[in-house]
Amino acid sequence: MRRTKKKVINLNKLRTSCSPCMREVEIMQQKISKRNVSEIKIEEIKNIVSSIFNNKN
Repeated sequence: MRRTKKKVINLNKLRTSCSPCMREVEIMQQKISKRNVSEIKIEEIKNIVSSIFNNKN
């Protein structure tokens, strides 16, 4: 049997994504609410990211 070459997929260039990913993106956008990243405090960023992983359980 011959091995096939693996395709390298750049996830940043995909036009569509899976629904769980899109849902998490919407949640993050709501928490950030049109602020610049420089305006968000580090502790707030940590809370946003940790809340994503806590919701998985």
